[in-house]
Amino acid sequence: MSEVQIKKLANGLTMIAEPMADVSSGSFSIRLPAGTARENIGLNGLSSIMTDLVFRGTEEMDSRTLSAKLDSLGLHYNSGSSNLYSSFSGALVADKLGEALKLHADVFMRARLEEEQFELCRESALQHLDSLEDDPRQKISMLAFENFMMVPYGKPSVGKEKEIQAISHEDALNFYKRFYNPNGAIIAVAGAIEAEATFAMIEENFGSWQGEKLDVLPKAKYQCLNSHQHKDGAQIHIAMIYPSVNIHHEDYYKAKAAVAILSGGMGSRLFTEVREKRGLCYSVGASHTMIADQGLIMGYVGSSPDKAQEALDVMKNEFVNLANGISEDELDRAKIGLRASLIMQGESSGARAGGCAGDYALLGRVRSLEEIEKAILDLSVDDVVGFAKANQPEEFTITTIGAKELI
Repeated sequence: MSEVQIKKLANGLTMIAEPMADVSSGSFSIRLPAGTARENIGLNGLSSIMTDLVFRGTEEMDSRTLSAKLDSLGLHYNSGSSNLYSSFSGALVADKLGEALKLHADVFMRARLEEEQFELCRESALQHLDSLEDDPRQKISMLAFENFMMVPYGKPSVGKEKEIQAISHEDALNFYKRFYNPNGAIIAVAGAIEAEATFAMIEENFGSWQGEKLDVLPKAKYQCLNSHQHKDGAQIHIAMIYPSVNIHHEDYYKAKAAVAILSGGMGSRLFTEVREKRGLCYSVGASHTMIADQGLIMGYVGSSPDKAQEALDVMKNEFVNLANGISEDELDRAKIGLRASLIMQGESSGARAGGCAGDYALLGRVRSLEEIEKAILDLSVDDVVGFAKANQPEEFTITTIGAKELI
C-alpha cells in the first residue's frame, strides 16, 4: 500500500489520496461541515433533509437526469449526517471516479433546492423517523446519546417530528449557502489511483468553490441524564453510557481492547455472563465511540420485563469488574478481533477512503494501518487492566424503552 498524501486548496478544502495496489475499484468519502451541531435551535433534522435535497437536481439537470447519471456510473453510494459532518461516499470502477466527483461538485455548488422537492424530502424524513418505532435498538442508541451529550452534540441526525415540521424551505436554502462550504471540508479518495492526478482532478472540479469561514464549535460536554420511554410489549431495551478517552488520548487503544474483551464475540464477558450463564437477554454488547471530541463507552442489552433489571445489574458489574483483571487469552482474542477488522479495512478502498476522511477530521492527520496494528499488538494485560482501574465508571447514563421502568 502506498503512502497517504494530503494537500489543501486555497479555498479551505482538504484533499487526501491513498493509492492501493491490487484493487481495481476507486472510492471517495466527502465530509462537509454541515452536521447537526450546525442546525439552528428548533430545526433538528435539517442536515439530514439536506443530504437528500441536494441530489434532487442541479442548475443544468433535473432530479431524474441527475439520478440517471449517477446510476450509469455503477456507483455504490451512501450519504447521511452526523453531529459534525454531512457525509457522502461512493465506490465504483476507478476510471469513473472523475465523473462521480464532477457530479458532486455540481451538487455542492449548484443544487436546485426547489420548494416542491424540499417538501418531498421533509415528508421522507418524517417517514424515516416513524420507521424507527420498528427498530428500537437504533432508536435507543439515539436517545442515549441525546441523554449523555449536551447541546449541540447529542441531537439525533434523523431529527424530531415537531422540529422537522417547523423547518422551512428558506431554512434549507440558508443552511446550504452557509454550510455546504469548502472551509473545513474533506475529500478522501482511495483505490486504483495516482495521487497527483487525483489532486488535479479534485482541484479542477472543486477549486472554484467558495464559502465563508465558519465559527468554531464549542467543546463537547456530557450531562448524564437518565430517561425511560414507555412502550408496551414483551421487550425492554437498555442502553448504558459512561465517558471514556477520545482518539487523541494515549490510552485510546487500551480502551478499544477493553471493550473488545467485554463484547468481542461469543467468548466475550457480556455474552458469557449476561446471556449464556444466566439467560437474561437475547442480545447484549458494548462499543467504544466518539461524539465530537468526547469518547464514550456504551452497553446495550435487550431483555424481557421480568429479567431486565438483573440483566442491567450484571452488565454494570461486568464493566466495573474489568478492573479486577483479565487473562492473556482474553487479550489475545481481543487483539485478533481488532486486527481482523483492520485487515478487512485494508482490503477495501471504500473503508480506506472513509478511514482517511475520519482520521483527518478527528486527528488532523491519517494513521497508517501499520501504526494502528502496532498499537494493538503492543498492548499488554497490565495496560488494559491499568486503563480499567484508572477509568472505572462512576456514573452511568441509563436509557430504557419498554413496559417497565428500571432503577
